[in-house]
Amino acid sequence: QWGPAMGACGGLAFVAGAPGIRFDGGDRQTGACGRQEGRLVGRRLGVERRMVFLPKNDWPDEDLPQRRGDSDSYDEFGDLDAKDEEDRRKPKTSLDLEPWEGGGDYAEPRYHYSHPLFGDMQTPDELNEELEATGLEKHRLQLHPDEAFGSIFRYEGALVDTVEIHEKAWHIVAEEFNVTKPDRDDVIRSMSMPTEKAIQRVMYWTQDWGDTKRMAFRKAEAYYEEWQRHNHTMREGTEQWLERLSKAKIPMCLITSMDTRSINHTVEKMGIDQYFGSYVTSEDDLETREQMYLTAALRLRRPPQKCVCFDSDPEGISAAHDVSAQSVSVLGAHKAW
Repeated sequence: QWGPAMGACGGLAFVAGAPGIRFDGGDRQTGACGRQEGRLVGRRLGVERRMVFLPKNDWPDEDLPQRRGDSDSYDEFGDLDAKDEEDRRKPKTSLDLEPWEGGGDYAEPRYHYSHPLFGDMQTPDELNEELEATGLEKHRLQLHPDEAFGSIFRYEGALVDTVEIHEKAWHIVAEEFNVTKPDRDDVIRSMSMPTEKAIQRVMYWTQDWGDTKRMAFRKAEAYYEEWQRHNHTMREGTEQWLERLSKAKIPMCLITSMDTRSINHTVEKMGIDQYFGSYVTSEDDLETREQMYLTAALRLRRPPQKCVCFDSDPEGISAAHDVSAQSVSVLGAHKAW
């Protein structure tokens, strides 16, 4: 029975809105073509075309480039201006996605990073696949299996205890703004969150956002000044461990929240610069610990699942597991955790 709405599909006339059409001996179609994508209809009539809906054009027929034979200049975005067209042609990355587009019912995190050799990666699994050893390198690592792994050390906490530096910086800010000095427990709690959040929810100094930003900026300055004056010493047993990894020819990367110049000067002064072949610093403009670990894996040229992250706080351990890496925790401020 023919309905009022007719369309062209695979050379056959069909009813787009009808509940069903049965060709003589053919398959029964459930209304619109979109419900039966890829299925062939009308075989008894000798038609082998797939059912496709052609969208209605927003421009006159005489302006359609295909009608004029100018297929190279076909603009699929219609009458959009050049800027909107350029924005739409750009592929969406995980950083461009809205929270509800991240995947999963609760917008699971997707870690985005870029590399000149591999381009944009969306998941650690893709990076594991790209960095997996192949060919002669795979055979070489079978003879030297330890070299297939990589080590990632976080300077603050894993190598050096920086609680004292943070404590001095907070005390400087407290004196300048005439507020109560925090105790060591508050300083340790503040190290696991942004400075602005620590000022409002740990120190309870102010709830005014302008004052909070000024205090946070001053704290960053004071921390940098105290970093330069501090006598950096490694945790007990750390240098022996670095030496063993170096003898096994396991590459090591150092990540830190400081700038490249400061960390280079510090490790040279400590005499451990020969152990680290690459660094991830604040100049890399990374937002999360996961991004720092993935960038370190890229610079080590090792799959994240074959990297071991040495850290000292719950955030670092969780971040390592999120990117499929192994984690070794240094017993520090979070003993119970």
